[in-house]
Amino acid sequence: MANVATSLSIEEIFDLSLSCRHFQYLITEDSFAKHIIRAKAQFSLEAQQAEIDGFYARALRRLVKRRRAIAEARPYVVAMVGLADSHMLSNGKLCYIHEDVHEDMGQRWLRILDLHNPSGLETVINIPKLTAEAIPSFENCQGYSFNVIHNAEGITSCVCSFSLPEPEDWLLILDTEKHELVGAILLESTIRLFVRNSRSYLYYGTHSEYGADGFRKWVLRFFDLTKRHLSRRKVHLSNLVGYEIGSTVCFEIVDGYLYGLSNQTAFELEEIDWTSYYYCFRFRLEDPDPKKTQIMKKRDSWRRQHAEGPTDDRWGFLKLEKDERTGQVRIIESRKEWLTGQCGNRRSYYATNVVFKDEDEGTADEQQDDNTENNLPDDPLTMLLDSNSNPNYLRPLSHPPRKTHSGDEGTQFDLSKTYLRSYYYSSETFLDLVDDPTPLAPYTQRLRIRAGKMMAARFMKLQETSASSSVQGHREKEKAEEVRNLITMWPGEPENGSSDPTLERLSRFMNPVGHQGNVLAADDERSMVYATGGTANTLKVLVWLSFDPATKLTGKSSGGLLKSPATPVVGCANGYARSPKHDGSGGVVIQGGSPGVADNHPLQVWASNESLSGNEFILAKGARVWARTEKAMYTHLPGQYV
Repeated sequence: MANVATSLSIEEIFDLSLSCRHFQYLITEDSFAKHIIRAKAQFSLEAQQAEIDGFYARALRRLVKRRRAIAEARPYVVAMVGLADSHMLSNGKLCYIHEDVHEDMGQRWLRILDLHNPSGLETVINIPKLTAEAIPSFENCQGYSFNVIHNAEGITSCVCSFSLPEPEDWLLILDTEKHELVGAILLESTIRLFVRNSRSYLYYGTHSEYGADGFRKWVLRFFDLTKRHLSRRKVHLSNLVGYEIGSTVCFEIVDGYLYGLSNQTAFELEEIDWTSYYYCFRFRLEDPDPKKTQIMKKRDSWRRQHAEGPTDDRWGFLKLEKDERTGQVRIIESRKEWLTGQCGNRRSYYATNVVFKDEDEGTADEQQDDNTENNLPDDPLTMLLDSNSNPNYLRPLSHPPRKTHSGDEGTQFDLSKTYLRSYYYSSETFLDLVDDPTPLAPYTQRLRIRAGKMMAARFMKLQETSASSSVQGHREKEKAEEVRNLITMWPGEPENGSSDPTLERLSRFMNPVGHQGNVLAADDERSMVYATGGTANTLKVLVWLSFDPATKLTGKSSGGLLKSPATPVVGCANGYARSPKHDGSGGVVIQGGSPGVADNHPLQVWASNESLSGNEFILAKGARVWARTEKAMYTHLPGQYV
């Protein structure tokens, strides 16, 4: 069985265990699951947790169910977790700012909730007291703004801005686990400010300094969290083009390196150009020496040929992530393209491995490809080049099928109604959060998840009808082979157009009455959080959807278990429509079955009728007056929002 398992994916091993009761040990015995996890998903969140607690079989089941819940758009938990003016989701931590009118009129609080391990408690920070301690001149200001920038490894970075009357911007660095102020830095600029940190080092950057060519460039500063010292040296990224983080540029810290990425290569538009490639670099966190910075070679960072067709950059996103199996850092990019030879447009998702080579490595062809001037195409446009031209040309490469996911053809939803666009490489699934009102209420918000699972060729053939020698049968086969996506919408539609109490209750939960519009959404490996509503006199409601089967909201009363509804998608382009059965029973369903049962997927909906008064808080040892740990807001969120 060990030899068989080596040639199977972790999902196929899970399915094999369900085929016979004698194979149940594949996903229930820690000794066997340990080898599977380490060989096939060593760098996943579940594997990291298993290395700590030793429950490898549980991690295996949790991993497979999490991936499939994303691919099938079936969350395990839907919960309202707070009310907020603003929020940010970063590395499994939900940071949101709330004005508490019950205790101190106008008092503002920063609350930090761990969504990956919800314990019923959250860190609460008194913003005025924090800023008064961190910034001596803060007490003299009349008004201020406070925003969370980043959270990772127990370190939270915030920006406080005010005028005295000269404007000042301060970066506050907090250790939220120890309730300590690590540093307060007076910023020279906040233009496109970003922060990335490990447990020992923190980098912040702005798109603020002009180069000799007159274009604004990125500049980084380095802060040692252990020594609590800000380096005077600046790191200038003179060759990094682009300014929109998440769209044209990306910064991440992975395994002791700071990575920078851009999908642009020129500050000015080149009239004659052939090739687009990524610009990607990295350097050690403890040694940001430009001479030791590694840069990807052009041949390894090829992106696309301009001749493939135009793109709509409004729909695109760019990110760096770590492969759950190999630990390889990978570029994930989404592009909406009008590909040559095809009618209409399509959103596609591309994966490119980040590879760094020494100067003496690589073949002669690769070294020649990095020299554009000696490798121009046989094209009449080359006759128009002059000394001011800076064209890019690499010999065209093909997009590997395994790393290319062709999404939807045409426009399914408007950009203004698509609040989240993401891609999960391990699940081979793109996922959107869209507003899809019913025909009977076209102006009433109805948020739904739209997922598209890439289908393997061998599975698509199983969807075909029996082979036929007729021309019609041949055409049906060709049409089936073109299908690439299994589209799922969640929540689904009621059967036969009748009302369904289950779906109606779930819709009210996801679209609270009086708190609709102004949707802002974010996601991570396991969950999605969106804020809806919010006007001059009301706060936004934060709704959390978790794809992690192990999620349990400690200290929260359950509103019941609902079967996860889903219905066919009619007329979906370039994809099969998933149509699981829905019994339409509504009401509460008892959760049961063993951990290995794949079809048992109830949905937990959390609600409470408690009031916001009577918060109990716990002061940590050595805590400051501005920080405390108290019961999470979701444990006493009023039921009036359901």
